[in-house]
Amino acid sequence: MIRLTRIVGFLLIAAGAALLVTWVVKPLRFLWPWLRALPWPIRWGIVAAAAGLLLLLGSLIWERLEEREKDRELRDDS
Repeated sequence: MIRLTRIVGFLLIAAGAALLVTWVVKPLRFLWPWLRALPWPIRWGIVAAAAGLLLLLGSLIWERLEEREKDRELRDDS
């Protein structure tokens, strides 16, 4: 489950980066009006994807906090 969540998160990050590039790079700005003209279900899908990304990042941070103690024990044993 964690692996699937991370894959989805990385795909969402890539999609967000692609949207950012289309807005920032001037030759690609002709795509921006097309993106704004998308139907509402697709816009809500993008919002849901962003929420999924936040969930993924939260799960990554939580996992690292839980494993921090194990990492300390391994370091101290050496």
